[in-house]
Amino acid sequence: MDFIKMIIFILGGARSGKSEFALKLAESLNAKNFYYIATAQALDEEMKERIKKHKEKRNKKWQTVEEPFKIEEVLKKLNRPGNVILIDCLTLWITNLMMFEKDLKKEFEKFLMILKKYKGKKDVWLICISNEVGLGVIPETKTGRKFRDITGEFHQKLAQISDENYFIIAGCPIKLTSFFYNI
Repeated sequence: MDFIKMIIFILGGARSGKSEFALKLAESLNAKNFYYIATAQALDEEMKERIKKHKEKRNKKWQTVEEPFKIEEVLKKLNRPGNVILIDCLTLWITNLMMFEKDLKKEFEKFLMILKKYKGKKDVWLICISNEVGLGVIPETKTGRKFRDITGEFHQKLAQISDENYFIIAGCPIKLTSFFYNI
């Protein structure tokens, strides 16, 4: 069984530079293979254009795996020494799960259990990108508030098991502490 050497969590607002930072960080690692797990779905023209722009930012060393739902299954397959696995982004993954009425708590637990199970000392790096959802206005709808709340709770759990956490503002990464206390 192979293990994830390091889990890196990158959080920030929309268009803050999260993906660009993650790509540069990933390419600085001593890896053989680079995998980009894309959770976005091209459901309209705007999303098609966003996906196209994201693809253009990646060089040829990146292999793209499109998976809007079962990212834990992709992690199991790609978890091999020398791999960097970048998930972009968890917020869209959560949106996909909500749109198709999946059991969010069950999906989160599966994802986090995979990370805990495989976390160890081998040369595999996992980089997770997500949008910060708690700094804006209070969502107007019940669904919007539910999304914000469950996403925020998920982010807290992911940050606790991550080795490094970054917050990106205007393209500038801020390294966050990984220290969590029990109350």
